[in-house]
Amino acid sequence: MNDAVIRPIGACGRVWTAAVLSIGLAGCAPLVDMDEPSAHGPRISHLRFVPAGTRAGCPVDVRFQLETATEDIVSAKCAWVRRHGRSAEHGRSTLPVDLDAIRAGRAEEIEARFTPSDSGTYYYYVQVGDRSGRMSNVLRGTLAVDRSWTEPAPPCPAQER
Repeated sequence: MNDAVIRPIGACGRVWTAAVLSIGLAGCAPLVDMDEPSAHGPRISHLRFVPAGTRAGCPVDVRFQLETATEDIVSAKCAWVRRHGRSAEHGRSTLPVDLDAIRAGRAEEIEARFTPSDSGTYYYYVQVGDRSGRMSNVLRGTLAVDRSWTEPAPPCPAQER
């Protein structure tokens, strides 16, 4: 017979009660699969969205810092989950960043553009890799996206620099 375990999942941002049959709850694992970070891989930090909130169909700049790298960064990727009520949608892509402009050994800001197509809460993950195949840590940011209520839609929120 399977025993039901009921646990609150408050550490992930919302307090929910989940019934988990015959398995334990593995904490707050990411909502998407990213590569395992390498012990001596590049490090990234300070993920932010500019503007901090937006409307469906409006672009935002995704910015984060490259703190350390012993080799050239050759890849950058993102994955996201959009939550809207009880539904969820997943996506992933290679970040369209100018990797040639990133130089190893010094902190730089990496910037890419993301245009959410629907309203909801987006959990957005980023990771970079170096020439030796070492992967960075994974950063997660949360972006609130409102729906456009009028036709035609008003201009997108300003993108501050």
